[in-house]
Amino acid sequence: MSANTAARGRGEVRGIFIFALLAAFAVLSLVVVVVGARSYRMINATAEHAYVSRTGLSYLMGKVRGADEAGMLELRSEGGVDVLALGGLYDGERYNTYIYCDGSQVREYFARADLAFSPAYGDAIFAAREMRLSLEGGLLNIALVDEGGETHVVSLCLQAAKEGGA
Repeated sequence: MSANTAARGRGEVRGIFIFALLAAFAVLSLVVVVVGARSYRMINATAEHAYVSRTGLSYLMGKVRGADEAGMLELRSEGGVDVLALGGLYDGERYNTYIYCDGSQVREYFARADLAFSPAYGDAIFAAREMRLSLEGGLLNIALVDEGGETHVVSLCLQAAKEGGA
């Protein structure tokens, strides 16, 4: 065996080693990308799922607190739909903000108090299957059922109840 043949053999081994190293790097890079993409999808799904419980309920809590005055909050049933009616005076005239769920969206409708409620006019706020409302003394309970069937509940102690009415 000549020195030239031995050097060629070592060169081939080095080439195979470098190729194997590059192939291992490529495979591991692909694994990292796949795992990262899967993690991103899970985080995104969790954030989307938590939207109703955080953002939707926070929105409703803010609306209720803004209308928390004696005689400005009322629970109604309009055509089998639970409706939260939040009143307010603007230029001496009463207006109501109606918040209700149509089975797929929580909606909001703003109108003068003397106009009849119509769920057809409401604007979509966020997705939800159901919204249940109850008022026990000065405690307003709001339960939202999200698209996944999970129930999120918030209870608000109304200041208006201390003033003599909700």
